[in-house]
Amino acid sequence: MQTEKAERLHHWDFSRALYLVLGIPFHAAVIYSLSHEWSISSPDKSQVLTWFTEFLHTFRMPGFFLLAGLFSMMLLDRQGPWPWFRTRLFRLGLPLISATLLIVPFQITVQQVALSVKGTVPASDVPGLIATQLTHFGEPWIAHLWFLWVLIAYCIGLALLQALSRGNLRVRLEALVEWVAENRIISFMAFAAVCALAAHVQTLVVAASPYYGNAVINYNLYVIYFAFGALVYSSRRLNDLLLAPGPVAGMAGVALVIFSQLPHTGLPLHTLKVMAAIIGALLIVGFISGLAHRHFGRSSPKVRKLVDASFTIYLFHHPVIYVLAMLFLVVDLPPVVEFAIIAVSAGFISYAIHLAVSRSAIATLMFNGVRPKAKASPTAPAGAPASAKGETLAPKPALRG
Repeated sequence: MQTEKAERLHHWDFSRALYLVLGIPFHAAVIYSLSHEWSISSPDKSQVLTWFTEFLHTFRMPGFFLLAGLFSMMLLDRQGPWPWFRTRLFRLGLPLISATLLIVPFQITVQQVALSVKGTVPASDVPGLIATQLTHFGEPWIAHLWFLWVLIAYCIGLALLQALSRGNLRVRLEALVEWVAENRIISFMAFAAVCALAAHVQTLVVAASPYYGNAVINYNLYVIYFAFGALVYSSRRLNDLLLAPGPVAGMAGVALVIFSQLPHTGLPLHTLKVMAAIIGALLIVGFISGLAHRHFGRSSPKVRKLVDASFTIYLFHHPVIYVLAMLFLVVDLPPVVEFAIIAVSAGFISYAIHLAVSRSAIATLMFNGVRPKAKASPTAPAGAPASAKGETLAPKPALRG
């Protein structure tokens, strides 16, 4: 089905913004996690907040990358591989460079000062530690910006596939979905085999290097959801299927992701966990997408503000939480209370930073990759790049919305 004109898919915009903003409670809670030693961790731990972070982690970034794949395929289909990739590289690369040069050094400094506040190292060692971290590339230089590196890599792959398919990638993806629908048993067996291979490779990689192995796995596993998002854009059947899960399916998704977090022994159980994690995440994302479609399917000024602010909030909430986490090292409150104060405070402060950034054309360019709007004709041409404040739906194929 085709639409007569381009239209904005407000529910997808809202969902994407939601997944970005959920980074605030996630990073505020991981400070107190029993299973994750974050950049600035509290000595006081919470089992409830540990479960909370693990649950959020199962669907938040899968949902974000699914929508990134959907919007990427949408714009790629309209613009062609090289014009689209140049736009993506600018839109993602400039904020990545700006945040790396201006936000990350601040985070590294706060992280080292926090070691002294925590009593891990004497204050006299902090300047040397800061200098060492700033002059040696490592994980602190990637930090929360990892998703931009990964998105750029995924966009390179998607542009190459579009070029190799001579502009017919959407048609081929739609045909793939139809083939899977007609050959469900074979497709499920292939899915299980791929999951078994992934489980085996994960075991080998993590055994070879527990720290960097897990990093490699975590940075690459989201290609599954990015690719699924491209399929959702290409197939009306899959789009409708994604929006279909109701409360029962959502609860089934929760049960599956909980199962995926359990300890395992042996390849068969590990394979089942990988399958459960993927299917469970898609069910939860589908349930959230359905809710967004029903309640945020139309233009809303409040939702528009959230969408406009979400990317800047994500970039800046991280250093804000670093500072708040360091300050709460000298406060003795229950972890859940500290988490609530940090999360709410970080939300307000990050939004205030967004308002400041949005007032400056240069800052908006640096941290959103958006050039100042030209005083041009009121109607943009059909092939014009979408602004950073949201995407405009291509005339074809129509998605439910």
